[in-house]
Amino acid sequence: MMSVKYIFFCILTLVFITSCENMLDKKPLTEISEEDLWNDPELVQAYVNSRYNQIGHGWAAGMLSSCVDETDVVWGNVGCEPFIFAEMSSTNLGRLNGGWWRNDYRSWSTVWSNISSCNIFLEKIDDVPFADEKLKERLKAEVRFLRAFSMNDLLIRWGGIPLITRSFTIDDVDEILQITRSTYKECVDFIVEELGQVALILPSVYSGDDYGRATSVAALALKARILLYAASPLMNENVKSPLVGYMTPDPERWEKAADAARAAINAAIEAGYHLYNVYDNPIENYKNIFLDATSSNPEALFFRMGTSSSMGESISDFEQWNFPMGSGGWSGNCPIEEFVEDYEVLENGVSVKFDWNNPVHSSAPYENRDPRFYASVLYDGAQFKGRVIEQFYNVDENGNSLNSGGIDTKYGAENWNASSTGYTMRKFLHEEYVGYSNNYPFNRNWIWLRLGEQYLNLAEALYYTGDEQGARNAVNEIRKRAGMPDITSSGEDLLEAIKHERRIELAFEEHRYYDVRRWKDAEKYLNKTVHGIEIKRYPDGHKTYEICPLKQSVSGDRKFEERLYWGAIPQSEIDKNPQLQQNPGY
Repeated sequence: MMSVKYIFFCILTLVFITSCENMLDKKPLTEISEEDLWNDPELVQAYVNSRYNQIGHGWAAGMLSSCVDETDVVWGNVGCEPFIFAEMSSTNLGRLNGGWWRNDYRSWSTVWSNISSCNIFLEKIDDVPFADEKLKERLKAEVRFLRAFSMNDLLIRWGGIPLITRSFTIDDVDEILQITRSTYKECVDFIVEELGQVALILPSVYSGDDYGRATSVAALALKARILLYAASPLMNENVKSPLVGYMTPDPERWEKAADAARAAINAAIEAGYHLYNVYDNPIENYKNIFLDATSSNPEALFFRMGTSSSMGESISDFEQWNFPMGSGGWSGNCPIEEFVEDYEVLENGVSVKFDWNNPVHSSAPYENRDPRFYASVLYDGAQFKGRVIEQFYNVDENGNSLNSGGIDTKYGAENWNASSTGYTMRKFLHEEYVGYSNNYPFNRNWIWLRLGEQYLNLAEALYYTGDEQGARNAVNEIRKRAGMPDITSSGEDLLEAIKHERRIELAFEEHRYYDVRRWKDAEKYLNKTVHGIEIKRYPDGHKTYEICPLKQSVSGDRKFEERLYWGAIPQSEIDKNPQLQQNPGY
C-alpha cells in the first residue's frame, strides 16, 4: 500500500498536488498508509483540520495593501512591484503568487493543492466508518465550503478557473492535458450553488474546540460577496472574454447580490452575531475587532486562525514587521498620505473632507478625525506603547536640516527601517509585543468574513437597485458604530460615499485591491504618484507639514494598465497544459 505522503505528492491536477505537512500529529506521516487514514475517523478529522490550516491569510512582508493605494512597503523586492509599476507578466506575478518572507498559502499552486486535498476527501469520506453520521455530513459540508472558498480565492484574482471536483492519478495525464478554464459565469454559478447547499447543513455558530470552523453564516456571507463582485462593472461592462466576466450585462445581478447580503445579515443576527460594540469608545471597538481572537468576538464570521508562539509564526510576527522603528519594529507597510487624507474631520457633529488648505485642518492635521483613523494609523504625536510617536525632523529657525529627528525617523536606531511615508500601521497590532523578542504571547486571526463588510455589500447592491434609502441605512449602521454622523447624500454622491466607507472601514483587509478593480476605478486611483508627509520641528517647538512624493524604492510614480485588472496565469501552468488560455493583455 502506498503511503499517504506518496499518494498526496504524486496525484496530479493542473498544478501540484497536495502537501500533507502539518496534517497529522498521531505518528509520522510516512508511517500512515492510505488505508490507515481512511479507516480512522480521528485521522480523517485531523485531515479536515489541516485543510483549515492551508487557508491563506493576509500577513506578509508586503501586504496586498501595498499593491494598491493604501500603504507603501518600506523594503523593496517583496512582491509589490509588479502591481504598482505595471510589471506583471506570466513569469513575474509578485505578491499575487504568494507572500514573501512567510508563506501566506495564496499562490496558484498552494491554493490548488488545498482544492485537490478537498476533492480527495470528498471522494473517500463516504467509506469512512463514522459512528456519528451527522458528524460525517458536517465534515463533508465544511470541506465543500473550504473548497468553494479556495476556488473563489483563485476566481477573484485570475477569473475563470478549471472547475475540478475530482482527484487525478499519474495515469490521468492525457485527460489532464485536455482540461480548460471554465467561464467566469460557470465558476460563479458552481461556487454559489455549493455555498447555498452547505449553508443548509452547517450549524450557524460553534463554541469551544470547534470555534473557527465554517458555519452556515460564513457560507451565506461568502455567497453574498461573490454575487456582489459578479454584479460589478468589471464583470459586466465591455468584457473581452467570458473567462473574466459576463458577455451580456444583467441588472438583476444587483438584485441577487442585495438579496444575498440581506440573507447573510439576517442569518448572522439570528445566530447572535452583531457589530463589535463592546466598549463605550468607538476607537476601542474598531481596534478590537481585529485583536479579539476569542469566541466572544461577535463580528468575525470566518477567519484563518493563528496561535500564540514563543518563536514567532507566519501569522503572528506581524508586529515585528510593522511596529514603528522607535518601538523596535521595521515600519513595514506604511499608510500613504492620500489614504490618511481620506479620513474625515468632525466639526460640530458634522463630518467634512480633510483639506490642507483649511487653516484649521492644517494647523492640527490629526485632530478630530474619524475615530477609525486612530485605530488604524500611527502618526506624529500618536500615543503607542506608553510613548509618543516621533515622525518629525529637527530644523533651525530658517528651516535648515539639523540632521536629527524623532526616534521613528531615519535618525532613529535603524535608518533603513524608517517609515517611507511618515506614518506606520496601527490596525492589527498588539501593543504588548516587545521588539526583537520573537515572543508572541497572543493569538491572532486573519478575518476573511465579518459582519461589517456585509452591511457595506448590502449598501452597494441596494444603491444599484435604486433603493437609495436602504443603501444609506446600511452604511449608517457602520458609521454609527464608528462614532460618525449619518450620510444623507443621494445619486452619484451616495455611490461615492459608499465607496469611501469601504475604503475606511475595510482598510488593509485586502478589499481595496479588489474594489478598485471591480469598480473599474483602478486607472483613477492607481495611475499616479503617491505621497508621504515630511514634518519639520523648529527650535520653538512648532511644526510644519510638507506633502512629498515618495522616494523609497517601492514608491514614486505608480502605473496601472488595463491588463492588470486580472492577474496573469502562471506561465509554468500553461507550459504544463497549453489548453489553459491566458488572460487578455498578457
